[in-house]
Amino acid sequence: MLSVWIKDLGKQAVYVQRWKGLLLISLFVFTLLLGIPQNVGAHAGLLESVPPANAELDQSPAQIALIFNERLEEGVFWIRVMDTNKKQVTANKAQINLERTKLTLDLPKLGQGNYLVSYHVISSDGHPVDSTYLFAVGQTLSNVQAGTTDEHLHNQGLSTGVKFTDIIHFVSRVIYYAFMLAFTGWVLWLRFSGIKGENTSSALQGWTLQLQRGFVVAFIFMMFTHLFAMVGDGGSEALAMLFTHTSIGYVWMASLVLSLLGFVVLFRSLLVDLLWVVFIWFFKSLNGHAAAFEPVNQTILLDVVHLAAASLWIAGLLMLLVLWKRSRDEAIALFPRVSGVALASLAILVISGVFSVFIMLPDVFYVVETQWGKLLLFKSALVLLVIVTGSLLRFYHRRNGYSKIGSLLKIDAVLAMLIVAIVGIFTYLTPLPTNEPLSWHVMGEKIHMTAQISPNNPGVNDFTVKIWLPEELGKPKQVLLKLQDMRSPEIAPLEVPLKLSENNNGLEETYGMKQYTYKSRGAYLPYAGYWKLEVRAMNSNDDETVYEKEIRVF
Repeated sequence: MLSVWIKDLGKQAVYVQRWKGLLLISLFVFTLLLGIPQNVGAHAGLLESVPPANAELDQSPAQIALIFNERLEEGVFWIRVMDTNKKQVTANKAQINLERTKLTLDLPKLGQGNYLVSYHVISSDGHPVDSTYLFAVGQTLSNVQAGTTDEHLHNQGLSTGVKFTDIIHFVSRVIYYAFMLAFTGWVLWLRFSGIKGENTSSALQGWTLQLQRGFVVAFIFMMFTHLFAMVGDGGSEALAMLFTHTSIGYVWMASLVLSLLGFVVLFRSLLVDLLWVVFIWFFKSLNGHAAAFEPVNQTILLDVVHLAAASLWIAGLLMLLVLWKRSRDEAIALFPRVSGVALASLAILVISGVFSVFIMLPDVFYVVETQWGKLLLFKSALVLLVIVTGSLLRFYHRRNGYSKIGSLLKIDAVLAMLIVAIVGIFTYLTPLPTNEPLSWHVMGEKIHMTAQISPNNPGVNDFTVKIWLPEELGKPKQVLLKLQDMRSPEIAPLEVPLKLSENNNGLEETYGMKQYTYKSRGAYLPYAGYWKLEVRAMNSNDDETVYEKEIRVF
């Protein structure tokens, strides 16, 4: 008997070690994913800017116009245009159209020089977007004044990498999600768990108070850490506008009031408890991806169902862990109910999650193109591990293998924490891949070439090709720009009709050659896909240089 018992212990130890190994691998992959340098994406993308980024204009523009891919918050937004001395060229305020997708700023007549456009908006799902770009009037952008460096030029997003402030945002969101899911689900489990032991009920009440306090503190912390990104450098005026003229401000205030009311109204009436929990989920759904995708009513309902399922699973698991240490008999009695609810919750989470992906992504293969998608795939792998763990828990419960249930519950809890951490992070990332303006430069011994496409979205774009040649060769004999759909080789390439710009400023000090600029504007990128960009430049001696580049347009 002793030998059999020792053998059984050995098998159990090997079993636990294997699970620990899987968890360590998962943690490593999770850390690796988070360590990938990538833009911390915001959710509103710039579809078009007039003038476009890096434009070289012959005349001063009458206004700046920015068109976005989704509705913006109405209260907190601005456009600022500065010269190379960082002085604002106008005190005019930016205006927003009725659809809340376009910002405009009227400009005075601008003199020759380089200008910097900086803007700040908040997308409809409550994420701030800051970006900066350059344009020139009456000259080229070849010589940008010192001080206007790349560190001041941000792509659409919060930054060109993960900074300390982004980490604080992520941490605050993870903590908030953990407490929100745990406490709202805990409220429901207290109502329907059927636990009646006096000592056990007293212990659970203590946990209830701590979870409720943690939830309120976590929400305030999350709101506080995001205020600075929302307001930007708008000061007290922008702060006041945030809470009086934006949906995110209204949702935050309503959520805060509702959270504090919980100390007064909860655990007095079943109906009140249910309404309180549902409204917490509802307000959360108003501040997230669900609010940014059509059809809004259906996506918000789907998100509420998703949050409900997650809350019941997380809180049920937490209650089992608490009871496993406090009252093993109560935990064993509660296990079948928690197990059944967890299984149903995971099924709902998977189904609602799949529906959400199809709503948010026009192409499901976009999941491999963004940090959001990679985290979603990793989360899916963790969910599979949760399903396996749950199956083992039910198996050992039926076999009365209670000695192994405790270890499996801890493993399940670790997996749950990793999933919550991912949710807290990827809800701050954009599900959609974003297009960046193309600026492609190739140096040569006797010819240099730059090709630019802005904003590089499907539809109307500004195309610029710059050619540098030795002065004795004169201007190019021919410059062609063609675009070929790589997935449809049977379709002939689109030729962009380039015209020589009058804004050529002689010899460039950088290259010691004369620059010739060709421009065009039109819908020569008619749809998303993989495109081959071909530039052909022929000099006066009939020497032709061919450049090719593959680009991906989302």
